[in-house]
Amino acid sequence: MIMGSTFFSERESGDRIRTARNRKKRPKTFKSEESAKKYADSIKAKGYDLVNLKSPEAKHKKLKVVIKA
Repeated sequence: MIMGSTFFSERESGDRIRTARNRKKRPKTFKSEESAKKYADSIKAKGYDLVNLKSPEAKHKKLKVVIKA
């Protein structure tokens, strides 16, 4: 394949090694209580709480499953 830029043609093609980002994994969130409970049951969590990550005045919910120790 012929490219107009020498910079592009001298780069390695799709065989580059990509490194993982150093970032904390974010929690899995849900829009409804039913889907959050279904997820908690699927991972066999015995004791858990559902925490709303949005403010109480918010119209929509963003729920996170917190497993009790």
